[in-house]
Formats: sequence, C-alpha cells, structure tokens
Amino acid sequence: MTEQVNEQKRLAFWQDGLFGSAMLVAGLLLIGGALYQMRPQPTLQAQAPQSESAPAAPAESTPGGTRPTTPPPEPARPQGRDDNDGRAPTTGASPPASSDRPPVTGTPLPQAPAEKSAPPIDRK
Repeated sequence: MTEQVNEQKRLAFWQDGLFGSAMLVAGLLLIGGALYQMRPQPTLQAQAPQSESAPAAPAESTPGGTRPTTPPPEPARPQGRDDNDGRAPTTGASPPASSDRPPVTGTPLPQAPAEKSAPPIDRK
C-alpha cells in the first residue's frame, strides 16, 4: 500500500513539473514574440535620381528682397461674407425667436428656500 502511495506521489510530482515546464516555455515564447514585434523597422529613404547634367545654380538672394510669387498672394477674407458694405459678418447663433420657445404651461416653480446655517459648534 505504501508503495502505491509513493508511486502516485511521484507521478503527481512528475506531472506538476511537466506542466510547470510547459507553462514556462509558453511564457518565454510569448515574450519572444512580443519582442520580435517591437523590433525597429528599417526605414527607407527616397532618393532623387542622379541627373547627368550639372545641377542648376540657386537663385541669387538679396538681403531684404521679396520673393517672387505667381500668382500674387491675396489678403485673407472671412468666409460667409455676402455684403460688401465693410461691416464684419456676425458670427454665432442668433437668439431664438418667440415662436421657437415652448409654450408656458402650469404654474411656475416656487422660490428656493433660504440657506440655513447652524450655530457654531462649541469646543469642550
């Protein structure tokens, strides 16, 4: 009887060790997969094709000069402006018309009660 109990304990110990080892290997594989996904990706940089002719010289820069633009820039104008009398357009929502308000029904709410304050707490 004692031999049978010892055999069961040895088998249970062996199964627990096998299960623990399998869990350890699975965890290491999971960590390895996550680290593999996090590795830096190679970046590709586009390069202009090399031309056979000599590169064009840059334009002369003059101090304080202006940059030529084609077409010339236009001043900014606010959007939604349809009158030309020089007034700025109104923005935002207009107040609701009286026809947009719900009808008044029932009695108005009573006044809120005044705040009550207790006398100060006496220290003993």
